[in-house]
Amino acid sequence: MNMSTKQFQKENLSCGLDFGTSNSVISITDLSSREEIFTTSLQSILYFPEGDANTCYVGREAEEKYVEEGMKGRLLKSVKTLLKQDKFLFTWIGGRKVTPDQMATYIIRKLKEQAEEFLGFPIDKVTLGRPAIFSEKEQEEKTAVARLLTAARNAGFNEVQLQLEPIAAALSYERGLQQAETVLVADFGGGTSDFTIISLSPDKIGRKDRSHDILAHGGLYIGGDLFDSEIMWHRITPLLGRGVEYQSYGKSLEVPHQLYRELRNWEKSFLLKDSKPRRMMDKYYVFSNNDPRINNVRVLIDHNYVYSLFKEIEKSKIRLSGHDQSFLQFIKEDLSLETDLGYNDYEQMIGTHIAAIESYVKNMLAASGYSPEQIDTVYLTGGSSLSRSIQGVFAGLFGEGKLRSGDTFHSVAHGLSLCTA
Repeated sequence: MNMSTKQFQKENLSCGLDFGTSNSVISITDLSSREEIFTTSLQSILYFPEGDANTCYVGREAEEKYVEEGMKGRLLKSVKTLLKQDKFLFTWIGGRKVTPDQMATYIIRKLKEQAEEFLGFPIDKVTLGRPAIFSEKEQEEKTAVARLLTAARNAGFNEVQLQLEPIAAALSYERGLQQAETVLVADFGGGTSDFTIISLSPDKIGRKDRSHDILAHGGLYIGGDLFDSEIMWHRITPLLGRGVEYQSYGKSLEVPHQLYRELRNWEKSFLLKDSKPRRMMDKYYVFSNNDPRINNVRVLIDHNYVYSLFKEIEKSKIRLSGHDQSFLQFIKEDLSLETDLGYNDYEQMIGTHIAAIESYVKNMLAASGYSPEQIDTVYLTGGSSLSRSIQGVFAGLFGEGKLRSGDTFHSVAHGLSLCTA
């Protein structure tokens, strides 16, 4: 936005920051008019060049540098999912220990700097989003919250308050209401699905304490990254040798699945290059009569192509939001992977996860004493809310006429900027 900031008073501005698994967003709102004056987003990705722990690229620049430098450094994604892992204290990068909260700080600081560049002055306060549930384990929950707060403070925010992400989305939606509604907010991100039943009304806009309006909330660890993982397993790993047999002492044995299970999540794929499962692939290649599918997985890992492959998987998944057929093609000089991806097949791949979402929502309604008829609106937000399978669940439970959606990626950050201490 190019709007001049001279007409705004610093004390009237409020900052909200949605630190997400896949994307992070910052929003600045003028509380006197309750209008958003600035917003920007970036991918929640970090890249450390090989052997250099003091240089860190963030967002699209991280992705571009990673590819430009031959994918030789360390690319980190889904940092948010590391926050709750209390046993994961740090990782070595370029001879330096980097902790999960330090990783988060890089992303939060970058967004803060971009907003400050627009405003022309520092931002001291922020309302930071958090999922309805980081973990069902108490210690992991505490660890995640502590690390998130530490990251925000180390990024330069002096005052930090937390707000549940689905509640923030609800406050964004409330701005357009003409009458009171009981709303189920369903926020689908890369790592989690969060749900909140909340009482909204245009008469309540601007109230500081909305805790009494929250009727129920919860969440589960199912999101877009998990859907990508299913495509990798069902469609891609067979092209990489899963299911191939090799000869051993006169017997036909199937290539072990360990390496393929590791490939379901690309974040640790850089560890596979020097791993025992990777070295064993050389043996399986020879004793499978040089099966080209096993050579595919050797090339994929040795050339650090896993991240780029997952980007193509994500694109093919997104195409299925509006089409019945998608085609996944990953072509390199020394590797060619191609497969059809039909919506019906995709629906089967993620069916267990969609059923878990439906079951969770039903149980949440029952536990809170609300029937689907008592819910006036279902507000869907987050990138994975575009999935036809997810929309089908809520249309089936509540009726298609009750479904609403806003800005898929920015509504939470805007809602957070509407929250005041």
